[in-house]
Amino acid sequence: MNDGGHRGMHWSLPILAGVAAAASAPALSATTRFTIETDYRLGYDTNPFLSAGSDLSATYIETSIAPKLVRQSEKGQVALSGHFDRTGYLEHYGKADSYGGELEMQQRLSPKLNAFAALRYDSSIIGQGDDSVTGNPVDNPDVNLIGLRRRADIFSASGGFEYQVGSKDSISVDGGYTATRYRNGPPGNDSDNYGGRVGWKHAISARSKIGISGSIYKIDYDTPGLSTLIMQPSVTFSSQLSPTWTIDASLGVSFSDLSLPFTVPGAARSASSTGLSGSLQLCHAGVKDQFCFFGDRSVSASGAGGTVEQTQLGVNYRRQMTERVGVSWTGSYVRSKSQAALLGGTRQFVTGVAGVDWRVFRSLTVGAQGRYRDVYGAGLPIKADIGGEVFARLKLTAR
Repeated sequence: MNDGGHRGMHWSLPILAGVAAAASAPALSATTRFTIETDYRLGYDTNPFLSAGSDLSATYIETSIAPKLVRQSEKGQVALSGHFDRTGYLEHYGKADSYGGELEMQQRLSPKLNAFAALRYDSSIIGQGDDSVTGNPVDNPDVNLIGLRRRADIFSASGGFEYQVGSKDSISVDGGYTATRYRNGPPGNDSDNYGGRVGWKHAISARSKIGISGSIYKIDYDTPGLSTLIMQPSVTFSSQLSPTWTIDASLGVSFSDLSLPFTVPGAARSASSTGLSGSLQLCHAGVKDQFCFFGDRSVSASGAGGTVEQTQLGVNYRRQMTERVGVSWTGSYVRSKSQAALLGGTRQFVTGVAGVDWRVFRSLTVGAQGRYRDVYGAGLPIKADIGGEVFARLKLTAR
């Protein structure tokens, strides 16, 4: 998991959009839904943790369980979810667990005011075989720590609101706090990330909106004197391009001030930098095809000690071949560059996954997938990971 500097902001946009959609839906009586999903996987990886060395391949058996309880009403919903995944390697590595939970609230407080709040906890080993890049910094692996088999515990809280000022204008405010802790590894890399964002949007047509936003947040490390202050103004644009195509984009400038805990003769105690920031999400939702391209450039925290400039690009695609059979593939690229040369260099991470699935019954799906992952740049040379798995997924729902 990557301690993304934009956690509060990136969480708020889809959540507030969901609240607005719920607010415009016909009034419904309150309902409660409980689902539980279990996965069983048998697979093989040539380098499951992207570690340096030789003789790294392993066969594994993975089981997971993910319960979720949702209380839905005409004014919003409250959702409580959790997950536990255990991977047992038949060679070299023993077992590896990942687990977490989330409590999320979305509520329409009045016809013009929507609010959200969320609490989240996640624990995982960075760089494990199923790590993926989603386009949202909150969900991404810390590229600088891949290969070290370090466990990251991430605690986060966020909240905010959106207020409809008039028929065409709305303002939104949100904030968040994230604490990242590492159980194994040297001290000095744990971080606390806190800040917020204010935004304004104006509808220029029935389908399109433009806006401006400004965010400010600070990242404090447990190394005395090491911290980063980040400010980011940006312009935003969103549009329903057609019945099946949407775009959501932002473009701005990131101003960061890195305070260093030590000095080198002749060097300053701090370093300021200015860079381009922005995000893009272009998506298509058709009858049989679903496609999404994402890109993001931002400043975020890294467990390597200090902040990094991170650029990421990716594509997700799925096609429903028949009523029961579907195929999917994803590809992504991440480039992470340290803002302080003495704290690290530049590292890059690429992934590709392709798979097929078959819905045997309403609640049972089976499938197979293959993947390729590689990390390169600063640090020791690492062999790419090539692997695949077969799986069965059982999902049960109760109301």
